[in-house]
Amino acid sequence: MLKIMLRRPMFLIWLLVLCFILVRTANHGAALYKASGKLDADSALLALNTGEAAALLQDVRSGADDAAFFSGLIAMYPENKGYLRTQKAIAEEVYVLRKEAGRRLGGKLHIVVDTKANKLYLKKGLRLLLEADCSVGRGGIVKDKKTGRTWQFATPRGEFRVITKIDTPAWIKPDWAFVENKEPIPPPQDPSRVVEGELGKYALNIGNGYLIHGTKNETNLGLSVSHGCIRLGARDLEKLYNTVPTGTKVYIY
Repeated sequence: MLKIMLRRPMFLIWLLVLCFILVRTANHGAALYKASGKLDADSALLALNTGEAAALLQDVRSGADDAAFFSGLIAMYPENKGYLRTQKAIAEEVYVLRKEAGRRLGGKLHIVVDTKANKLYLKKGLRLLLEADCSVGRGGIVKDKKTGRTWQFATPRGEFRVITKIDTPAWIKPDWAFVENKEPIPPPQDPSRVVEGELGKYALNIGNGYLIHGTKNETNLGLSVSHGCIRLGARDLEKLYNTVPTGTKVYIY
């Protein structure tokens, strides 16, 4: 049977072609395997180079930050070295200033309001008796379009004093309150101007329509949200009211 098959030329040709295909396939497989290995090696090398490049970029950025920092130090360094002072010298100067301030205050009660920090301090001389969050003027202007009058909602700076102390104050709504709410302005003695409970239980009148008083919304303490008065929480306001007499100096800055 084999002899018969070998005598057929077509069968031989087919067998040779099949062998050729198998050999070529094996060669391509080997080449593909080799190429795959090279690709893996190249990928690993690329990843390594990328990491090195990222590290180098980070070093460059860090160097730039250091250069900017030291440049800033040089700019801060005074040309006249006579201005350089030691911490000890500064501490001694602060001590002298505090001593002089204490002498001038003479151990008297006074109120200090920091409008930037929304803080109120009650002191006796240099001794702190009370530190409280407060709310000062929010800023901004309201204008009456009919009359052209304007009101600025800022807490004034300067030296004041407690003129009167008011128990259970009522708020007498000023004209700007009606203008702000786009309501008609009533006559000065109109009952609609009187609002009970708006100012809390106590108020300290420091003049020119400005009060230190309470608030219905204590969550806003520490923020500049008032129309110019100084708002305090109920507990701090009660302590302040019960401690300071009329005539107490109020320093607002």
